[in-house]
Amino acid sequence: MEENLEKYWELFKTLIKTRPNTTCMTRDPYGHRPAMPVFLLLVVALIAFAVLCGCTQPAAAPVPAQPTTQPEEEDIFKEVTALQPDASLIVITYEGGPNMERIVELEITITDSSGRSQTKSAGSRLATTPIPIKGTYTLNGDFSGSDHLIVMAHMSDGSRAIVLDQII
Repeated sequence: MEENLEKYWELFKTLIKTRPNTTCMTRDPYGHRPAMPVFLLLVVALIAFAVLCGCTQPAAAPVPAQPTTQPEEEDIFKEVTALQPDASLIVITYEGGPNMERIVELEITITDSSGRSQTKSAGSRLATTPIPIKGTYTLNGDFSGSDHLIVMAHMSDGSRAIVLDQII
């Protein structure tokens, strides 16, 4: 058994003498350069770049506490009127007004006293030109009781607003 130990001891001493220096940072035991310092350097450089770019951007403009207010909708859209000459006809008239260049469609919805609804559109949301001024739009049906009329204006910027909401 001692013979075997001596053999192993000699083999161990031989391995230690022939093994390359592994404590050197320039090469690993296989002759490759270590990648970890290069990787860490790239990560640190990337973080520094991101921080510097973020710090050089201009500050965002402050958001106003209260949005600008517009006049009441009745003042803005007083150009839409409805008239019921008889029990089978309702006439919507668009006179134009302060927002006439923005309105591209009027969507007229009426719900009669029995609960039936009908919708008619004047103009088109896809259009880029406003609807005609002094236009009249008629709805036919049985409007003998009290009927709920809603006219919604669709603007060229995609917004919309109810311009007339009344019981006829």
